[in-house]
Amino acid sequence: MQSQVLLLIGVSASMFLVIGGLSLLAHYYTLNGIKSKTVGDGQHGVARFATQKEIIKTYEHIPFNVSQWRKGKNLPRDESGNLIQGLVVGCKGNKGDIVGLVDTGDVHCLMIGAAGVGKTAFFLYPNLEYACASGMSFITTDTKGDLARNYGAIAKENYGYKVAVIDLRNPTRSDGNNLLHLVNKYMDEYRENNNNLSARAKAEKYAKIISKTIINSGGDSSAYGQNAFFYDAAEGLLTAVILLVAEYLPPSEEDGLVIDTRHIISVFKLVQDLMAPSKVKGKSQFQLLMDKLPPDHKARWFAGAALNSAEQAMASVLSTVLSRLNAFLDSEMEQILCFDTTIDAETFCYKKSAIFLILPEEDNTKYFMVSLFLQQFYREMLTVADENGGKLPNRVMIYADEIGTIPKIESFEMMLSAGRSRRISIVPIIQSFAQLDKNYGKEGSEII
Repeated sequence: MQSQVLLLIGVSASMFLVIGGLSLLAHYYTLNGIKSKTVGDGQHGVARFATQKEIIKTYEHIPFNVSQWRKGKNLPRDESGNLIQGLVVGCKGNKGDIVGLVDTGDVHCLMIGAAGVGKTAFFLYPNLEYACASGMSFITTDTKGDLARNYGAIAKENYGYKVAVIDLRNPTRSDGNNLLHLVNKYMDEYRENNNNLSARAKAEKYAKIISKTIINSGGDSSAYGQNAFFYDAAEGLLTAVILLVAEYLPPSEEDGLVIDTRHIISVFKLVQDLMAPSKVKGKSQFQLLMDKLPPDHKARWFAGAALNSAEQAMASVLSTVLSRLNAFLDSEMEQILCFDTTIDAETFCYKKSAIFLILPEEDNTKYFMVSLFLQQFYREMLTVADENGGKLPNRVMIYADEIGTIPKIESFEMMLSAGRSRRISIVPIIQSFAQLDKNYGKEGSEII
């Protein structure tokens, strides 16, 4: 009997030893112990989470003193007194003692999160606050109008920002966005001083940007195959008409008010009138108009491809231009397009500015304006960067909130690849990779 008890005790002790040994082995030999080790030469991947030391080295740790920032105190500055600009990618600490992790590099950031996880409240709002505190100019898309309501007044009143709200949902309440604003500005300077060739050149440059953006709104002209001639000629013709409107339709004064009718709707009306039959046999209205210009006028040169084509081909070019401009014929949209721009690209790049682009979720007929605005504004910012040694004088952020729910933004891949070196950072915010695959295709999604 006693021997059986001893045997039972021995077996029990052995079991406890085995279980204890297994627990000990499990504690020391787990996946946690090998997660940061690279296998071989990295043929199975080298991705890993950053260590605490790497996080401290990579990111600036900025105390998030929002109440102080809004009073103009304790703004995020380095030892030299320069504002620390960048993207907030995380935080540490508790409520009332939060430290933001700020990436100060010239980088883009893709934010992914399902609906309801707090992309706007916990990521975008802190970034807008930090952008204001560090003096960065920014553009943000706004599907609900909450960003403009919550941060428009804060940026203007607390941080001294110049703010514009382009409201495509309620255009009658929107600030103006005249596509021809910069062309008109520099053409006026040239008209005051005909020796100011720099102003003339800038007017022509911005006119070409507008034409390329409008005519090639569906992609690059090289994708049109045999019809590429008509689109290239249409681009040149539209540039010529924009320059004519800017130069020969100066502002007038009525009852003490300055009336400026140089906008994209006037361009449409002129192109439409040029399609009417002329009284001179063998010549169109467009050719008769060009004949009135000096031989060395740039408008004649830009329209050269259309001018020297057959009558039927010229009519096709004019029709191409007219079809592209048809999208702007909207009584509500005219409240935005026919009034002076609140913030142009040059002001945006040199001074603290914020642009809120409110999207109408219920009306997709206005979505083309989002793509058009971003393309034109981006190209104009590149022009400003080129004039400043290839970089913008002040860092610019583009927060593309819910970019996956709206149709494709043309040339978005190009914007991402070329903008970073110009101090333009883009933050696409999506719900899943499937949204990118749907709008930009497999290749476009991989590039993004």
